[in-house]
Amino acid sequence: MARLVIKTAWTIATIGERQVPVEGLAIVVEKGRIADLTRSPPADADTISLPQGIAMPGFINLHNHTINAPLFRGIVDDLPRSAIGESKVYSMLMPMGGLAASLLDERELRAIMALGLLEVLRSGVTTLVDQFRPPQASIFDLAREWGLRLYGAPYLFSPAAGVIDASVAGASRGSLEGETGLAEFERLFRTHDGGPEGLVRVILGPHAADSCGPDLLHRVDAIARERNILVTIHLAQSQGEVDRVAQQRGLGCAAYMQSVGLLREGVILAHGTHLTDDELRQVHDAGAAIANCASVFLRGGKAPSFERFRRAGVGAGIGTDAERMDFFAQLRATGFASKQAYGAGDAATAAALLRAATMDAADILRRPDLGRIAKGAAADLLVIDALKPHLQPINDPVRSVVWYATPADIDTVLINGRAVIRGGKTVGIDEAAILAAGAAATRRVWAESRRRGYFPMEADPEKP
Repeated sequence: MARLVIKTAWTIATIGERQVPVEGLAIVVEKGRIADLTRSPPADADTISLPQGIAMPGFINLHNHTINAPLFRGIVDDLPRSAIGESKVYSMLMPMGGLAASLLDERELRAIMALGLLEVLRSGVTTLVDQFRPPQASIFDLAREWGLRLYGAPYLFSPAAGVIDASVAGASRGSLEGETGLAEFERLFRTHDGGPEGLVRVILGPHAADSCGPDLLHRVDAIARERNILVTIHLAQSQGEVDRVAQQRGLGCAAYMQSVGLLREGVILAHGTHLTDDELRQVHDAGAAIANCASVFLRGGKAPSFERFRRAGVGAGIGTDAERMDFFAQLRATGFASKQAYGAGDAATAAALLRAATMDAADILRRPDLGRIAKGAAADLLVIDALKPHLQPINDPVRSVVWYATPADIDTVLINGRAVIRGGKTVGIDEAAILAAGAAATRRVWAESRRRGYFPMEADPEKP
């Protein structure tokens, strides 16, 4: 891999445990790593120069369902509670997602996944944690082909959990009738896992506290410890889930995770919006982490507070979940929700949000070489072209990026030292073909969903 130099006006460098904007610093990249930070870069290297640019660590999206964003675009927005019942997860998202897994062939599923993954990549995400149904495992191939750093978590369910209709659960598990999905996980692990330093990892993804029983979760814990791999699970994402766990297990959500060995370091709890203050203390003391996904809840009229997790001392990262995968928009939604919740302009500052989306998320993934611009760190970098009317003049590059930048401002994205976006264009990706194929496959699912009555009337423009 040839030596590369990145020259920008500002570099958000990592100095100790702080992210510090430094002017006039060049980044030298060699063999996938940051070889040097210098004011006198080599003149003979391939050079990316943006005199008004901002170089920063690439974003780490800690919780996502890539295929869901295109699948539910314009469908789950603006819905009243009466249209979706207690939880849109089980009334809409799971049935339609299961339908896609059973209706579409591998080529069509890959097309929708590619459409979603293109949005992820174009928003400056260099590392993605994604949960999906086993039939949607084409995400592994796409990530490898495009050079995206992926932690893929195929869903696991307990067949007898009783939360999901049998047909939906069966579709969620692919062809594994009556199984938890562990056999499919093992197949995907053998096929795709790249090991501790690999770009593509296969991790454990039990669906949620109310859809996974203790026998399955004990097995998940044992496998994770034996192989030293991560676990991610939805936890306390709705009051209905909290109530079901209490009814089924006689425990709160955090206590249930503790009882099966999954309240600990190496476990990413998605959402945690309905955890009590006492439960947050449990999460903190146990060393588990939370992926905060503000937009998907704000869309339904709720305001989950990242600041609440931060003040509790809980390790927290940021994810886009099943909503629009614009990570800049997600940072702002996260910040505004916290500021509103606390009535304080200094809640969820730009510095705290950027750190959560980079350094802190990297630590949660057990990768202290990610999320940083420092000598020896992996060259997962994002370069913003700040010569734009909404970004000039620059007083504080961190605040400029978090509160004002958009995906359209991205000039360059490096992952493991390789440019996947350069000059604002993706490298080696046929975007026009992806847009056409992904939209066509999605419309097939929409048509069948209408026929089966999965669309709420309020979501369907074809009905009066």
